[in-house]
Amino acid sequence: MLLNKLRSPKFWNNKQSILSKCINPLAKLINYIITIRNNSVISETVSVPVIGIDSVVISGAGKTPAIDLVCDLLKQLQYNPHILTSSHSGYIKNVVQVDPNLHSYLQVGDESLLSAQVVPTWVGKNRIKASKAAISAGANVLIIDDWLKNNYLKQDIKILVIDSKQMFGNGYLFPAGSLMYKIDTSITFADLILIIGDYNEELENNIQSIKNSVPIFRAKMEAIEKVSVENNKVIAFCGLGYPSKFKITLQECDYNIIDFLIFSDHHPYTITEIQKLVNIAKNNNATLITTTKDYVKIPDVFKSEIKTIEIKLNLENEDLINYFSNKLTDKSNI
Repeated sequence: MLLNKLRSPKFWNNKQSILSKCINPLAKLINYIITIRNNSVISETVSVPVIGIDSVVISGAGKTPAIDLVCDLLKQLQYNPHILTSSHSGYIKNVVQVDPNLHSYLQVGDESLLSAQVVPTWVGKNRIKASKAAISAGANVLIIDDWLKNNYLKQDIKILVIDSKQMFGNGYLFPAGSLMYKIDTSITFADLILIIGDYNEELENNIQSIKNSVPIFRAKMEAIEKVSVENNKVIAFCGLGYPSKFKITLQECDYNIIDFLIFSDHHPYTITEIQKLVNIAKNNNATLITTTKDYVKIPDVFKSEIKTIEIKLNLENEDLINYFSNKLTDKSNI
């Protein structure tokens, strides 16, 4: 999918961009077509609760760690969550359960491969078939990762993830900006908002002006632990939708960042590219470091040369687990 291969252009964060203003009519037409398509779908109800998680921007808001957080909370409540995803960056389109020991990121996508190491994960374009397969395999709650653009399954709880720094980019719809959907529509349909990052009064006031009743939860991205590297010097690289998050995490770990190289989101690394990075690290007497999402796409021959840093979301308080406990006690109560 093209959107998953893009490197966010700088003008997507420029609210005064002339280019964005010129492209805006096309963006409105694309959004209109998407809206018509979504409104034509009749959502199907399944026998277990369905939780949708999405971000209003194309990528970089923190949807993947948010999914991990929700799955962890559900497991604490003794649920057996399964994830359903379309595997946009993988070539397998039929419904299949991801097996980290069998599948590669080329088949099922990098994020699906990581998720499958934590909870059962299913890829496939047909969400109805995937949901039935997951329920047959023991799922008693389903997580779908893109409720804004995939409403074939009726979602009982819709979570909108927003990064407190990135917010809504320049406020324009794709391709004039990073928004895939209108801000007010996305917030109106959301059952709760999960804000990642520091408190942002402007953002929260904006949300509440659109939907005052929506509960807002906050979480921060933190490294699980600092990885020890020689001389504390690192050459960092990543292919993320919002790479500055990774850089901030490294800075918070007090690494001496010699260089920070950015690739497109979901970038498939070649042997030639990694060899160049290895040479840069050796010439600077530094260690290569990247994200776990990028690591699964590194050619095996180089994996011993590269360190990873694992991150997780930490909630400000425990209110979110209480929210799920109350909502999921019985699906009929949702």
